[in-house]
Amino acid sequence: MGGILMMFGMVFFWALIIFGVVYLVRGAGGAGFNVGGPRQDNHNRALEVLQERYAKGEIDAAEYEEKKRALAS
Repeated sequence: MGGILMMFGMVFFWALIIFGVVYLVRGAGGAGFNVGGPRQDNHNRALEVLQERYAKGEIDAAEYEEKKRALAS
């Protein structure tokens, strides 16, 4: 009986270690457990870059509006 308990204890111990490492690696990568987050962040960043380019005069108002509409779809 003691051998079976030790076996389950070791499996639980290693599962805990593996879960901890995966949790730390995902957290350090910035992805976390938010599945829908990165896409929305990329969209916001694209819009910011577009606004910066317009503010710098790299693109005109027509091109800005066209690209803004493309990002919205």
